[in-house]
Amino acid sequence: MAESDLIGRLCVKLSGREAGRECLIIDEAEGNLVMIDGDVKRRKCNLEHLDISEKILKIKRNAPTSDVQSAMREAGIIVQKRKESKKKSSSRPKKIRKKKEASIRKKEDKKTNESKKQREDSK
Repeated sequence: MAESDLIGRLCVKLSGREAGRECLIIDEAEGNLVMIDGDVKRRKCNLEHLDISEKILKIKRNAPTSDVQSAMREAGIIVQKRKESKKKSSSRPKKIRKKKEASIRKKEDKKTNESKKQREDSK
């Protein structure tokens, strides 16, 4: 098949954890590999691991996942929604660090006390 024939082709994965899921070819990689996306995680896949159908959907090369999934929905193909990543919200308050000025003052006070003691001892 020519390169332009592959892009936009509807496929079914035959092997791996996503076997049986439908996807689209979005780009041709080196040799026997193509980039797929759709109801699967976007990744490179061997052509031997795909069952390529005759159905072609209009998408651009390297189209974003949202465009690929919307094109599949328009064609009547069921696409599972992916989990949205949740940012960790801090449940506990952040620790407030002590200011350095207090520790510096303590050191200075110790030095002045020691110097006073030395003066008194020398007298």
